[in-house]
Amino acid sequence: MKSHRLAIALFVPFVLACMVGATALWHYPHLYYATPETESAFLKSYTPKRVIDRFRAKESFSHTRSFGSTAGRSSVSHEAGFEYYIVLPSENWMSLMNALGDDALQQLANDGAEVVSHSGSPRNGFRFDYKMNHSIGSLTILPSAIECHVRRNRSLPEGLEDVTVKIKQTEQWYPAGIGIIRIGSTSCVR
Repeated sequence: MKSHRLAIALFVPFVLACMVGATALWHYPHLYYATPETESAFLKSYTPKRVIDRFRAKESFSHTRSFGSTAGRSSVSHEAGFEYYIVLPSENWMSLMNALGDDALQQLANDGAEVVSHSGSPRNGFRFDYKMNHSIGSLTILPSAIECHVRRNRSLPEGLEDVTVKIKQTEQWYPAGIGIIRIGSTSCVR
């Protein structure tokens, strides 16, 4: 009788462990992971550097690039961003913003993206929503901001300002393609 109870006491945890393992194996293949194949050509290649370099003064300059991805059961999410800290002649602020918007549209077209919506202005920033292949995404060029808290050994020459340019990119990749996908309260049809 004692061995029968021992067998049951060992059998129950074994069955529970098998159930947990089977559940994990069932869900594992249904999770999509970020790989280079889940990134659109635009996500891989977009850069505002050429435009920034055309407008910035030859003073101090720095930038950061961020990138991240999240696996998912029905899609893969990607996020990227740029932050440029530049010195800009005051009169070039609007021209820089317009050039960034025009360049983004050109790079989207070069990579074969279809722009499904485009909004904004140089003063308020720009947003481009696009789709291509298995991905939908957005590129947001935030309004440039004058930096008041930059520490310098010497002040900038007259007519120059410290400016921050921020650009955010998000993209969602779907294994079966886009088809009909809800974006907010609107839908996009392929």
